[in-house]
Amino acid sequence: GESVARLVARKADAVVAVSDPIAEELRALGASRVETISNGCDFEDFAGLEYTRSTRLRITHTGSFFGRRSPRPILEALAGSDVDAVLRFVGDFRAADREFAESLGLGDRLELHPYLPRREVLAIQKDSEALLLLIPESGGRGRAVLSAKVFEYLAAERPILAAVPPDGAAADLLRETGAGTVVAPDDVEGLRSAIERLDADNRGGSLNGTPLSPELRERLSRRTRSQELADL
Repeated sequence: GESVARLVARKADAVVAVSDPIAEELRALGASRVETISNGCDFEDFAGLEYTRSTRLRITHTGSFFGRRSPRPILEALAGSDVDAVLRFVGDFRAADREFAESLGLGDRLELHPYLPRREVLAIQKDSEALLLLIPESGGRGRAVLSAKVFEYLAAERPILAAVPPDGAAADLLRETGAGTVVAPDDVEGLRSAIERLDADNRGGSLNGTPLSPELRERLSRRTRSQELADL
């Protein structure tokens, strides 16, 4: 039988992909017209939310852990450094990961928060020294992942610590925007160095957020993306 993906690719007048690697896959399946229209930033969601500098480095991850996404490398990285930082996870955290964290003796350097209303989550993101993005390799599939979370973090305009496939779509976007540090997902040493650099910048007063240029704001806004979809 023919795969649903191949059927859709061949029969559709046009196919929209959220990242270029996915667009390439669709072309390989026989799609004649493929457009990449990724997620966008809702900058207005962060209107009225404030960042107040903290001497203690607050690194925040929001969202759930499903599939192969794992907090273990960053937990190990923090445990192995003497940086006064706190890792804040808002959302679910697997019991096994919690036990792993406890075995590292992180104490008050780890904060686990339950799911919270969206506005509160955005307020916590904005009021963070850095935001943690986790995209696993997943046997090469991680390269194509450009999740809505990336754009939400960009809209928060706080530095992003990205443990993501270095040759993937998310890494490309973060390099282009200059909004983050990219480290391979399982590179504990690389993550430790990144935490230490963030801490040094924060203590030196140079961790001033990552305001995007007006051109980038325009190009990445959800409004522009909607226009692209309407044009298609």
